[in-house]
Amino acid sequence: MAVNTHRLNCSNAQNPGCECSGCGGSLHGWGGWATLAVERPAIRDERRRALKDDITKEDAGALIFNEKNRRKSLDLARLDLADYLWDADPRPKGDAPLPRRFEVGDWEAVPFDNGRMNILADEVMGKPWDEISDSIGTLVGNKQTARNIKKDLASHGWCSLLVALIQLIEKVNKAIGLIADTVKQTLKDALSKRFTCRIAKQLKDAVVDIVVDRVWSALTRLLDAHFPLLGADTVRVLRMLAVFACPSVERHRDVYQHALVPLMADGRGLVAEEVKAQVATLFTAWWQRKGLATAP
Repeated sequence: MAVNTHRLNCSNAQNPGCECSGCGGSLHGWGGWATLAVERPAIRDERRRALKDDITKEDAGALIFNEKNRRKSLDLARLDLADYLWDADPRPKGDAPLPRRFEVGDWEAVPFDNGRMNILADEVMGKPWDEISDSIGTLVGNKQTARNIKKDLASHGWCSLLVALIQLIEKVNKAIGLIADTVKQTLKDALSKRFTCRIAKQLKDAVVDIVVDRVWSALTRLLDAHFPLLGADTVRVLRMLAVFACPSVERHRDVYQHALVPLMADGRGLVAEEVKAQVATLFTAWWQRKGLATAP
């Protein structure tokens, strides 16, 4: 069995652009933000003050258009999402953090976003990783090559799968349901586009098949357990998960366009107006600089 060494700075998204071979990106970021979402408000308030203090401005008070400000502003948006998850959580709140782990069959957890998001994250991303890692190790045989493959998966592999799943659920007709072959091929195409490891195409395709087969198995278990995989509520938490998990949203326009922008436009006011304006200003300038002026 492969030994997966995973560091907390990856789960807590403390290393922007992280390419962690210990989790292949399957645990990146979302665990830290999901944990913040069950912490007392004072913990998030302290984090918010630190982030705001780290935003750099010109003498006249205008934002400086740099990478650090984009990252800090994005983290402020993530923190607002964590606030929303806390506020919308119906469980009794006290001085201690709320429990974050839920089981698939926990029907009391499914109706609220915090429970729904954590179930999806654990089942689709967290739990399948050890089997994926072992299968890659067996397929490749060479430890360094296997490590390189896992690092490449960590570079936007999982957030690409989440965006593809979001788009599938948005399009699917509930009367038809999720058709296995269609879903699997869409997920494979999305992962293949982001998977750039320098290995033979046959090996690359085999790795993509391993990841997508395990993800589809997880989705099938959720469907078999009557988890409400379709619908706007699930799309919303998948968007949050994509924003939490993406190692660099400024390098992944699809996450910005299909996850972050709809969350900021949500009528529930998931992200504060000041933060939305800041993110939109900084990222619009960034996309224009990159030649993507049509990005939202």
